[in-house]
Amino acid sequence: MWRPTMSIQQVKLVNTVLDGPVREVALEEAKENLSRNQNTIMIDEEAWITVEMIATGALSPCNGFMTREDYSSVLHTGRLADGTPWPTPLSFAMAGEKNQEVLKGLKKGDVVTLINREKQPVARIHAEEVFEYDREERAQCVFGTTDKRHPGVRSIYERMGERSLAGKVELLNRAYWGAFEKYRMTPAESFDYFYKKKGARTVVGFITGANPVHRGHEHIHRVALENNDMLLIQPLVQLAKPEYIRSEHRIQAYETLINKYYPKDRVLMSPLRVTYIFAGPREAILHAIVSRNFGATHFAIGRDHAGVGSYYGDYECQSIFDRLYDGGSKELGIELMAFSEVFYCCRCGTTATENTCPHGKQYRINISGTGIRELMRYGYLPPKEVSRPEVSRIGMQGIQPKGLDENGGSIYPVGAIIKKMFPFYLVAKRLGGQLREKPLSWEDLTLEDVERALMDVRENADRILRDIATDVEYHMDVRRDMAHQWRAETAEYTRERQLSLIKALDEKVRSADPNADNKMFQSKAEAEKELEVAKAVYDSMPDGKIDNRKLVWNPLKYEEYR
Repeated sequence: MWRPTMSIQQVKLVNTVLDGPVREVALEEAKENLSRNQNTIMIDEEAWITVEMIATGALSPCNGFMTREDYSSVLHTGRLADGTPWPTPLSFAMAGEKNQEVLKGLKKGDVVTLINREKQPVARIHAEEVFEYDREERAQCVFGTTDKRHPGVRSIYERMGERSLAGKVELLNRAYWGAFEKYRMTPAESFDYFYKKKGARTVVGFITGANPVHRGHEHIHRVALENNDMLLIQPLVQLAKPEYIRSEHRIQAYETLINKYYPKDRVLMSPLRVTYIFAGPREAILHAIVSRNFGATHFAIGRDHAGVGSYYGDYECQSIFDRLYDGGSKELGIELMAFSEVFYCCRCGTTATENTCPHGKQYRINISGTGIRELMRYGYLPPKEVSRPEVSRIGMQGIQPKGLDENGGSIYPVGAIIKKMFPFYLVAKRLGGQLREKPLSWEDLTLEDVERALMDVRENADRILRDIATDVEYHMDVRRDMAHQWRAETAEYTRERQLSLIKALDEKVRSADPNADNKMFQSKAEAEKELEVAKAVYDSMPDGKIDNRKLVWNPLKYEEYR
């Protein structure tokens, strides 16, 4: 097996999870602060998750929220003040007048207790400094836009206050993961699993969002497993927007894929509790760092890893590594495995990319997570070529609600589903068929077009390659035991009948009147054209090749036949 050049270099993982007597003392101090309502801030689940990621080492080398110096350096250079590559600012800037007043009154050395909605102490921050920041500057540097329609930008204005607290965090209690608790691993536990238990030398990390698992993901996974020892799949769970597939269903779908289609002993699934502090191309860099901290030597990334609408180019989440860092991903201590857009080519009979497939769009079924999700929302199971049926049956149940309104509409334009998944329908009359004289406009398409495209795929996606194989097998099998006898019999009989037709037409030519008007009786010239076509059809019978336009031997206006 070919081996990559990079091998694991143990990252010094942060661990600020308190336990034992130290934790008990910290809890008592936290309860005292809470009773006096002193230096106490209530945080939501998203902030709690971020604190936990820091404390367990998922965001190593960061051990807390950033100082003004690190914050500014990260915004403008993608590095901490000491030069360590880091793409996004880690800020504790909870919105709310009361929270901001607490931050305003803090001084260096104060200990801030963080409580959850049940008023239980969950963590604390050792205050180093409090500073104000510019929201617009943050949005522009991190997301490349100040447009508040961008979810990351909107979050800055809606969820963050004007002051940010810097300081080391310590975790007192970890959030309960519910149905995902059994999958839970810390970076240290993941690293030990790969390198101490499994003896791996290379591990490929793959982080995936809230869309359904599909064969584009599978394509990436298989390439990763072909050349490396282990695969780490980290689906982001919980806090997903309502239009996405619910996390429980996605995890069960992943388990189905792993159990039925992968070598299970070479794949580890370890979900990540997601936060929305990251979005856009810089998120891809952060995900690579998280994968590295969980033990990955390589990070697999697709065309649109962290896309948000039309704000970024197709491959911007890949190119940003080289744009931000001179050494690319290797500066992060991990090697990037960049993939082109994956589609299913019915002529190739497999998943492919532009780098491997020469065939036109009339043969393609695109693999779009958004398209698959919205096809399910309309109540249709996606084609087997883009999602395994036993996988998508689980994912489809996770579309809550199904999203159709009283008029049968959805949150996603119907034509956009065809544009994303069925490009052949826009340019060809059928899958693998003749190209249209003028491509269709996806904006004008209806649900009936989606149904036609989907039915075409279901009936013909595997037929193209099968028909080609059947034809070649029939002509090339030396032993004829498996040949379809009815095909041979039909072909022989057809040739006999065509010869009989030729003889009849030949007789008609010999007796035809050259001066006939082609109304009651054919002229000799017209009869000769008929005979010529019949002979051409017979000559084409061994291989079936004929210019079908030759069959139109007398293109007169219909009025002339009446």
